[in-house]
Amino acid sequence: MPESILVTIPTDTVNDETVRIVAWKFASGSLVQKDDLICEAETSKALMEIHAPEAGTLIYSGSVGDDVPVGATICEILPDGFVAAPAAVEHSSSNGRPANVSLPPSHHGPARLTPLALKVATEFGIDIAEFAPGTLIRRDDVLRKAGRLPPEQKPAPVPQKKAAGTASAPVISGAVEWSDLPRRKVVEGGVLATAQSEAVSSFVSALCRAPGLRSRADKLGFPAVGLNALIIFETGRLLRKYPVFNAVYDRQRIGIYRDVNIGWAIDEGGRLVVPVVRNADQKTLAEIGARMQEQLHGYVEDTLATADVAGGTFTVTDLSGDGISFFQPLISQWQSAILGIGSDRTTKEEAFCLTLAFNHRLTEGRAAARFLSELRERLEAHSIVESESETVLGADSVKPFCALCQRDSAQLAGLKAILLKSEMPVGFVCSLCVAGWL
Repeated sequence: MPESILVTIPTDTVNDETVRIVAWKFASGSLVQKDDLICEAETSKALMEIHAPEAGTLIYSGSVGDDVPVGATICEILPDGFVAAPAAVEHSSSNGRPANVSLPPSHHGPARLTPLALKVATEFGIDIAEFAPGTLIRRDDVLRKAGRLPPEQKPAPVPQKKAAGTASAPVISGAVEWSDLPRRKVVEGGVLATAQSEAVSSFVSALCRAPGLRSRADKLGFPAVGLNALIIFETGRLLRKYPVFNAVYDRQRIGIYRDVNIGWAIDEGGRLVVPVVRNADQKTLAEIGARMQEQLHGYVEDTLATADVAGGTFTVTDLSGDGISFFQPLISQWQSAILGIGSDRTTKEEAFCLTLAFNHRLTEGRAAARFLSELRERLEAHSIVESESETVLGADSVKPFCALCQRDSAQLAGLKAILLKSEMPVGFVCSLCVAGWL
């Protein structure tokens, strides 16, 4: 008879150290089928769904509200041959949040022994009733009961790191009403604090005069994300040229990421989420815009999965729509740089402030300045194309243009670039984009 199957919190798509169990979809002791949704767990960025790897009887190892380490076991699936009574029933509290209510011991079935444990118990004359009801007993448990193994030693608790600012109670002169921070802010604060402690953070800024950039972004067909799509499109290609900003620092080593996965921050209603556009250096402008539109919809509908926000290698955060001209963004953990976008709308022609925060352990300000200068030139080129199309070209005028960056032949000539015939994508690709693909 096969052993039970342990179900754990996956480690490959979660950047947090712990997750919180928010819902069990079946009562403990229920029969589930393969691929059934059995549990929902909350990370700092999204809701994770956990499915049954095989059919069998579900037995909880954790309750709703528990914070569970990534990689830890949350339940097990007992194969055919085991009989289990429900050990817990899930209810909803008055505020709509799920809550686990344990049943009295009389509702638990007898202890369940694995085939090997049952054989050993028979050999030593151990009564099954000596074990706690509703528990799964293995061979070593029986040997301990028989005195053939020493009592199981529980691991010593791991000391918890104190978050910044919690070493001592604050000195407060007035009345204060306290409430707990949301878990996402606690985790986010810990991640950012760790990132700042491992980095020598520095930044450079550049002014980008691109009055037609928003108008051009709106014409892409993705008005809600068009500006960021343009920025991510150009940034992704530049990160191939400047890989030090698509990297991670670890113990006097630099790791260059093979993929360019750019996260972009969304913060509406006090809920910060950073979806990731994967392989941004290989996608067309239209593909990036479409993907970001899907992610924005998922954010609004609260359907973003853990995979949507995991694996970022670089981040873009845009406050230009909030009237912020300049700010210094914080580098995220396991990354080496982040791009902040501000804007000045007090003048007739809007100007953008581009700020690149980077880890000075890996590079220096000169490289960051060159990166920003090239990004500014590319964005200003988009703006000039838009201005020329409105003032010079007629509605029916069509010039050859790059299928990736959308610059036409006239603008490319000013940048000392040329159009090259392309089969994939069909049409033309400019020499600037070709250089960015390398």
